[in-house]
Amino acid sequence: MQKFFVRHKLKVDDITYLSDSDSELVIKEGILDIEDVVEIETYEKIFYGQISDIAKGSVEIQIIEEKGERESEYVPSIAIIQALSNESKFDYFLEKSVEIGIEKIIPIQSKYSLKTKSKAIKDTGHWNKLVRDAVEQSRNIFPTIIERPIRIDELEEYIFPDECIKICLATESVESKYLNDILKNTEISKPIYIAIGPEKGWSSSDISVFKELGFQFVKLKGNILRTETTGLVIGSIVKYLKGEI
Repeated sequence: MQKFFVRHKLKVDDITYLSDSDSELVIKEGILDIEDVVEIETYEKIFYGQISDIAKGSVEIQIIEEKGERESEYVPSIAIIQALSNESKFDYFLEKSVEIGIEKIIPIQSKYSLKTKSKAIKDTGHWNKLVRDAVEQSRNIFPTIIERPIRIDELEEYIFPDECIKICLATESVESKYLNDILKNTEISKPIYIAIGPEKGWSSSDISVFKELGFQFVKLKGNILRTETTGLVIGSIVKYLKGEI
């Protein structure tokens, strides 16, 4: 059975596409036909997929069965928990996150988000294509994983890696420290999760969730940044300190 790697999260019934290079190989060599079953591996799981379409330059796969977890789990070095914004701003954030090497993005619906989880789920196919195109352009070693959107309260059930660093940018009236003060006293080699709110900021209930999860609250010196650039700035700083950029 032919095996292929896909650079984003999948679940049964999802439609995905092989990379341009894999698609070219399949089409040029004629090694597979529609309805053939292949093995699809992501950073987290292994699936069976069935070829649903072979078009000019692309091979479409429908995920039909989950085989289980990979033997070794991939733990991203840096992940951004990003509040949902409008289409153009979120698309910009995704593309630039891939370019600088952010390894995981978790879109969340907070109280003041401009889009709901249910509406954002419909955008996941578009997001995956943006990520795929940006990965090929930037040739990332660790392509960005974009997770399915969740509500902020669902973070309470999210499984964070052991010994990870969790920080939340907050301009609200909450006890916080400057980013450099936290990072200089932190073991920067650990996985780090960074929460970035919408332009209207976090609500009191949002803040309560992050407190419950043990996030440290941080602030930046200087100008207040837009939501679509804040994660990119902080992510770049962290990647520089980790020696990854």
